[in-house]
Amino acid sequence: MADVLIVVDMQNALNKMANFDEIVSGINDRIALYRQAKKSIFFVQTTDEEIPSDTEAFQLASSLDFKPQKDEFIVKTKPDAFYHTNLEAYLKTYSTNSVEICGGQAEYCVDTTIRIANHLGYQVEVKRNLVTTFDSDLLDAQTIIKHHEAVWDGSFAKLLD
Repeated sequence: MADVLIVVDMQNALNKMANFDEIVSGINDRIALYRQAKKSIFFVQTTDEEIPSDTEAFQLASSLDFKPQKDEFIVKTKPDAFYHTNLEAYLKTYSTNSVEICGGQAEYCVDTTIRIANHLGYQVEVKRNLVTTFDSDLLDAQTIIKHHEAVWDGSFAKLLD
């Protein structure tokens, strides 16, 4: 288990990603394990013209087990959760060496955050089947996810079964 669990972009505006409810359920299982171990949980939310921060679309999925008074919340404007956010400062405050990353969108925000975390020297873990995305014009969501898991495994992250 990593020092910190980072949940990326599991927001109302993105609830049409593949297997969204099942992914949220699996993330909630991980959240429960992290809470039991008294480890920190960070929720990253994206905002832009399509997802303004003052809208219901911006809000985390209501079925996600977040605690506003306990967890950390990061708002980002780019796919990189570290770019112009306080994520790295918070991780340093928590003396973090390792992070587990889950959520969406596999080929954008999750991929970028995994790679940047790795480049910043964090040990990165990703649990299989806890990352999601949308179908694209070229590939279905499951193919995109499996491809990215294969790229991450051993190069940018350790995949957990």
